[in-house]
Amino acid sequence: MRTLLLLALLFAGSLLGFAQNRPYCNVTSIEAQQLSNGVQILIKADGVLEFGPNSEDGGMQGRLRIELANAKSKINRNFIDVSKFPVSYIQISVPQGAKEGVGLTIVVAMFEPSMTSVERSNDQQSIIVTVNSSRTLAERSGAQEAADETKARQSLAVAFEDGLLSVDAVKANLRTLLATVARRAGLNVVVDDSVQSREVSVSFRDMPLEEALQALASATGMAMRKEGDRFLFADGVPVDLATYSLSETESFRMKSIRAQTASGLLPTFLYSYLHVNEAQNAVVVTAPKPMLDKIREDFAKIDVAPPQIMIEALAVEVSATDDLLAELNGSYTDASTNASVKPRDGQIRYATVGASPADLQAKLTALVAEGRARVHAAPRMAAINGRSADIFIGETKFIKVEVNSFGGKQERIQGVDVGVKLSVRPWTGGNGEVTVTLVPEVSNISELDRETGLPVLSTRRAETTIRVKDGETIAIGGLNQTQEYTTDTRVPFFGDLPLIGPLFQTKKKSRIDTELVVFVTPHILDERGRLKDAAKEREIRERFGVDRSAPKPEAP
Repeated sequence: MRTLLLLALLFAGSLLGFAQNRPYCNVTSIEAQQLSNGVQILIKADGVLEFGPNSEDGGMQGRLRIELANAKSKINRNFIDVSKFPVSYIQISVPQGAKEGVGLTIVVAMFEPSMTSVERSNDQQSIIVTVNSSRTLAERSGAQEAADETKARQSLAVAFEDGLLSVDAVKANLRTLLATVARRAGLNVVVDDSVQSREVSVSFRDMPLEEALQALASATGMAMRKEGDRFLFADGVPVDLATYSLSETESFRMKSIRAQTASGLLPTFLYSYLHVNEAQNAVVVTAPKPMLDKIREDFAKIDVAPPQIMIEALAVEVSATDDLLAELNGSYTDASTNASVKPRDGQIRYATVGASPADLQAKLTALVAEGRARVHAAPRMAAINGRSADIFIGETKFIKVEVNSFGGKQERIQGVDVGVKLSVRPWTGGNGEVTVTLVPEVSNISELDRETGLPVLSTRRAETTIRVKDGETIAIGGLNQTQEYTTDTRVPFFGDLPLIGPLFQTKKKSRIDTELVVFVTPHILDERGRLKDAAKEREIRERFGVDRSAPKPEAP
């Protein structure tokens, strides 16, 4: 028995170890080659690659996402600047929730939407991504390239005297340049393996040594730090401990815009330096100090509070639009606009009516007193530039419905919103004009479905975009509502008698047709969130019982 128990424990341990050691392969290289009509990207691995469930297989796209479920990256970069039309860059990341760090997401970003295709090699260890371009590049022969290289001959001259450094380099190897500077100036220079061997061209005269080295590092995308008598150089993108130790980290909290939005407004090659902290609405940046200073300046320009726009709405329900027009002299007229809300043809109509008449409220009050109109609501809301403000004028009606559940019927109470919904989305460019997108919707219960017992909503919806000046009013008409009522009356006792009961019962149907006219007026607020018109601002504050100009009571 003990032997069987021991074998069972050993078998369970082996299964557990197998489950914990998830098999994977390594992506060893990603290469991009320019074609005459596009770019071909070759992704190589040391094993068989498996696509993830959300991987894309091509099509017309601006960003191509490839998921590798069983891969890790052996590439020392997570951002590859391709800059070969139409491909902009390639970004490599480990998806959240990846078990034991196994799994890669490779995003290929294009300058413009392009036709893409994804194929696997015969040995399943490589992926070939082809991005076709709408442009065709002229092919260059080997003789032409050799001639171009001959014209651009390499040269390097370094001089160091009295603590001042002078460099003239044309297409010089970066590592060779640093080594030559170290010999001429008698410096101890340590260059990390992450610094790629590439050609650089620089020219400066009589610069202080440390300032010249810092300028050279910034111009070539390197990070530099001085430790004692040594100058350490590493790649600017922190990918390992050596490059990370030469970088600095700072958290930039956004005050007026979302951190994700601010991060997306910077150039794409900076994505590998930026990380969004949504909990603090901040962008965390890890980069060399000169780049960090530049990003700080850019965030200060981006993080600007957007304008606020107050939406003033007035909803008036009338039994006949002509009554409203008669009181308002038939139409609104100003120097540039002549518009009216006329007969009821069943269509939703829009009109810019200029500034609201000063006596509009008085005339509406007269109509209400005579019973010919009813003011449903006069809400005022403030919205950030480009955001929506929603207004609902109506009621929630509760009805009893029967639903089939587990072979039986159950009754439940269900609420249905009936009335007028208005979505207003204003935005301004700071020129005193406001562009407003209006989406009015009228809904009513027309009947109950005989099979399901659920209410059937009759809905009328439209959408338009109008540009008006600050403080001008938009009128929306044609929001018709028809409500039918059935009233049952009966004589007590006799109306409930069989056979003769219907003789003591009556049914009366009534129908009410109304039209809702909505006036929408946008006002651009100042930086303090107040109206530019001081009198209008004071009127609103008095209406809501807020008057900051009144003297504050003295403390006891």
